[in-house]
Amino acid sequence: MPGDAAFQSRVLRATLELLEVAEGPIIVDYDEDAAAAPVTDEEAEGWACPVNFGNPKNDEETGVAAALQREILDLTPWHDLSVERRGRTTVGVSGFEMEEAGRYVTSFLDDPPAESPHEGLTMGDVLKLACDDLKAFYFEAVTARPGDVGREQLDNWFWSETELARVFMALKPICLASDDHTMRGMGLHTLVPRNVTGAWNDPDI
Repeated sequence: MPGDAAFQSRVLRATLELLEVAEGPIIVDYDEDAAAAPVTDEEAEGWACPVNFGNPKNDEETGVAAALQREILDLTPWHDLSVERRGRTTVGVSGFEMEEAGRYVTSFLDDPPAESPHEGLTMGDVLKLACDDLKAFYFEAVTARPGDVGREQLDNWFWSETELARVFMALKPICLASDDHTMRGMGLHTLVPRNVTGAWNDPDI
């Protein structure tokens, strides 16, 4: 959350400690969730997602991979607008186009998954980068419209309305059962926030 200097300092100290690691490359998950920014009454009344995906539960007949690809295509014009407005993007660390990232991520729902396309990186390393890129793509796209929106609103939208969230939830047990330490770390700490896991176990969601 902006203005949370104590949390930001802890993250920076943890980052600097990685300079002491003797060997690399290394990807380390920071095991502390950031606090959500408070949502004002004006934000709560004035914001709506620019794309209506419908109910993810109604997409069973299309298949997860196809539904995710459709979602990415729906968001692409909004992400383009976001990049044009801001003049920058955080998307791109995986080296994938977003459709490619979606195919790579959903390949882990099959057995066996796609092999790592990047030399020197494990499947788990690339999976983490692809997941990070996709989530950043979604959040940048959905905030393309002018106006403020709270982090809690964004999280609620993402985890309750998107196919990507369903994919992340399906990946969580796969990551936890993996022999790849990067994937296990994702399953334990970063893929699905702790406060979300309990909500998805609710049969009414």
